[in-house]
Amino acid sequence: MEQCIICTQKVEKDDHLVSPQTYVSWQALLEAARIRSHDPIMEVAKHQVDKEVPKIYYHRKCRSVFTMKRDLETIVKKRSSESLGDGAACSSKRLCRRSSESRVYDAVCIFCNKVKFQKGSKSREKLTQAVQLRADKTLRECAIQKNDGKILAVASRDIVAAEAHYHHSCYKNYTRMKPRPEDVKEGDNELEEAYGSLFEYIRTDIIPNKKIVQVTSLTAKLKSFVPSGEISESTRKNIRRRLESEFENSVHIFPDDKGWLLMVPVSVTLQDVVLENQSLQKELEIWKSKVTNLIPHYLQCLIHSRQAIWGCWSKGYLHRGWDSCRGIYQRCP
Repeated sequence: MEQCIICTQKVEKDDHLVSPQTYVSWQALLEAARIRSHDPIMEVAKHQVDKEVPKIYYHRKCRSVFTMKRDLETIVKKRSSESLGDGAACSSKRLCRRSSESRVYDAVCIFCNKVKFQKGSKSREKLTQAVQLRADKTLRECAIQKNDGKILAVASRDIVAAEAHYHHSCYKNYTRMKPRPEDVKEGDNELEEAYGSLFEYIRTDIIPNKKIVQVTSLTAKLKSFVPSGEISESTRKNIRRRLESEFENSVHIFPDDKGWLLMVPVSVTLQDVVLENQSLQKELEIWKSKVTNLIPHYLQCLIHSRQAIWGCWSKGYLHRGWDSCRGIYQRCP
C-alpha cells in the first residue's frame, strides 16, 4: 500500500498517485519542502544522488497546494518579520538557510529577505544573482565598514559561488559608501549642513504646501545656505541624486517640456492639477478680454499721433507735434 508523501495518508491501489517526471519538477517540490520544513521530503533529499529524480508519490491536488507560490512567499515573509528582533547571527542563519547537502543560498534578497516592488509600480523588482567577483569584494568591504554582522556572515562565503541573490536597489543603497569623519573636509561639512537646511525647507514648506518647483531653484536655495555662497559644478549635477536618495517615494522628479527638471510632491493629486489648470485658464481668458478691448483704443491713439506729427512736420513746427502727441497719449486708457 502506497502513501502520498505530502499528506502522508495511505491510499489504495486504485487511488491515482503521480511522481515527479523531471529533475526540475523535483527541485520545485524540494524547494517548497525546505520553506515549509516538510520532513518526509527532506529525508528523501538526504539520500538523493546528484540529478537523480527519486521515486516518490503524491496526489496532484496535494502538490498543487503544497507548491503554491503565494503561500510560500507568505511563509518566507512571516519568518523574515519574526526574525527582526533576533541577533545578527540568528538572522543570518535564517537568511542563508539551506539543507545539509545544499551549497548555495536560497533565491531571496540577502539584504531585505522579502518581496520588493518597483518604485511607483505594482511590478515586483527582479532578483539579481551575484556573478561578478568585484560584487563580493565590495559587499565585504561595506559590511566591514558598517560592522554589519548579518552581511558579514553572508560574505564569509564567496557570494558568487554560493549564488547569492539581491535586489539591485538594495545592493545600490547598501554599497553607497559614506565618508569617514576623518576624511571629511571643512567645506564638505558646510555642504552637508546646507543640504540639511535644504531638506528641512522641503519637508516644512514645499511638501506640506504641495508646491511644484524647478530643481534649479532648489540649487539656488542650497547655494544660499552655504556660508561661502558658492557650490561646485559636481554638486549642481548631483543634486537630483541627493534629493531622490533623501526623499525616495515622497517626491517625483522629471523634466518639463523644455527639459528643466521639476520636483513634484507625491501629495499633489490629479484633482489638484485639474483645479489649478482651470484657474489658470480662467485667468488667461480674463487677460485676453482686457487686451482685446484695449487694442482699438491704442490704435486710435497711434492714428491721431501720426496725423498730429505729420501736420506739424509739414509746417516746420515739429516740437508742437510732440506736445500734441503727449496730450493724446495722456487721454488714452
